[in-house]
Amino acid sequence: MKIKIQKHPQYGEASIVIDCDENDQSITHIVELLEESSIDFIGKKEDKKYVFQAKDVYYIESIEDQCFLYTKDDVFDCKYRLYEVENKHSSFIRVNKNTVVNYKKIKVFKSSINGRLDATLNNGDRIEISRTYVGPLKNLLGGQAQ
Repeated sequence: MKIKIQKHPQYGEASIVIDCDENDQSITHIVELLEESSIDFIGKKEDKKYVFQAKDVYYIESIEDQCFLYTKDDVFDCKYRLYEVENKHSSFIRVNKNTVVNYKKIKVFKSSINGRLDATLNNGDRIEISRTYVGPLKNLLGGQAQ
């Protein structure tokens, strides 16, 4: 496989063209990698795929081996592992065993029982932050962990 990069100052956004005699597995894999790197999140609902930027995702939750992506007004199936989201997007932080939250979407949080916090997001959804993750969240938001 040859890779050729041509720079043209008159072009704005880069484009990629793959010339091949047939579409084999390696080409399909390359296309998937390119699509994933240019898109923050993909959600699926009713056999349709939707593309989201990280700023539009409020949180991602894993329930019984199924993952759900929550936006302001809707919920989508997704294929992400929570640790992948944490590692890929700096605006997402783990808040309990099953949930990562876009901390920029937290409107208010208050203390709850047993050292936990309850966070209310800008869309009105409420998330429980377990004791294990309270300290890192407070540090991220500029508060003091206790």
